[in-house]
Amino acid sequence: MNERGFRRETNEQEKRYLLIMGIVAAAALLSVLFYTMLANHQPAITNLATEPERVLPGENCQIVFNATDPDGDELSYNWSANGGEITHQGATVIWTAPYFQGSYNITLTVTDGRGGEDTRYVIITAKANRAPIIDSLITDADWALPSGSLQVTCDASDSDGDQLSYEWTATGGDISGAGAAVNWTAPQAIGTYNITVVVRDGQGGGDSREVLLIVSPGTPPTIEDLAVTAREPKYLKTTAGGYKVWKSKEYDIECIVSDATGTEIYVWSCTGGEISGEGSKITWTAPGTPGDVTVRVIVSDVAGNEVGKSLVCTVPYCACGF
Repeated sequence: MNERGFRRETNEQEKRYLLIMGIVAAAALLSVLFYTMLANHQPAITNLATEPERVLPGENCQIVFNATDPDGDELSYNWSANGGEITHQGATVIWTAPYFQGSYNITLTVTDGRGGEDTRYVIITAKANRAPIIDSLITDADWALPSGSLQVTCDASDSDGDQLSYEWTATGGDISGAGAAVNWTAPQAIGTYNITVVVRDGQGGGDSREVLLIVSPGTPPTIEDLAVTAREPKYLKTTAGGYKVWKSKEYDIECIVSDATGTEIYVWSCTGGEISGEGSKITWTAPGTPGDVTVRVIVSDVAGNEVGKSLVCTVPYCACGF
C-alpha cells in the first residue's frame, strides 16, 4: 500500500470512530431525556389539620388535608389511627374519639400508584372539659350618675387553657366594648341595674355572674315621712309632738324616702323599748314604763350622703286616753 492509500484508510477509520462516538453520545443523551421524562416524582401532603384540636371523649373531630402530585398522578389515601374510629374516606374525614382520655395520632399516607408516597400525621387530644371559672366581677366605682359611665371587669380562668369568650348583658343602660372589660353607660332613671357576664370556653363549658350597678343623683336622700302603724290600732294616737302609745305594744315604723334606689342603708335607734328588723321598715316595741321615747333613723346612700329623722312617742301613765 502506498502512502496515499494509507492516509485514505486512516481518514476512513477516524470518520467511523467519530460516527460511532456520536451515536453513543446521542444514545446516552436520549436515555437521560427518556429517564427524565418517565421518572416518577413523589406526591406531597401540603396540609393536614383538625377542627378542633381537642375533643371530648366520644365526640367527633373533622380532619382536612391537601395533597398534590407533580406528575398529575391519581392519588390514593390511606388513613390510620392508634385509637378511635375514622369514617367518610376522601378529602375530608371524621374521627370519633374513644371514651378514654389521651392523645392520639391520625396518620395519612398518600400514594401515586407508581411507588411514590408521602406520610404525615396529626395529634388530637381527647379530654374531658373543665368549665371556666369567674374569679371576680368588679366595677371601678360603686355608683354612677344618670348618663354617667363606669368600667366593669371580669377576671376568669380556665384550667384547660381554652380561649375564653365573654357575653355581656344589662337590665338597663348601654354596654360598649368587648372581652374581659367593658364600659357601662347608665340610664337616666335612678335605680339599680344588673350587668351579667357569661364566659364560655368553646368546649361546652361556661360560667356566669352578675353585679349590681346603682344609678344615684349624688344628692342626699330625702326622708318624706316616718309612718307609724299599730298592731292594735286603738293604742295609737297622734299628738302635737308626735304619737301617744301604750306600754309594751308593737308598732311598725316605715321610713319613706323619695328617689330611693333600693340600696340605701337604714340605721335605727331608740331611747327606750326595743327595735326588731332592719331596712326601711322596722318593728318597735314600746317600753313598759311611762315616758317619752325618741325613735331615730339615719339613711345613707352609695355616694356617702346621710340624712336623719326622729319621732317622739309618749307612753302615758294610764290607758284612759285611748
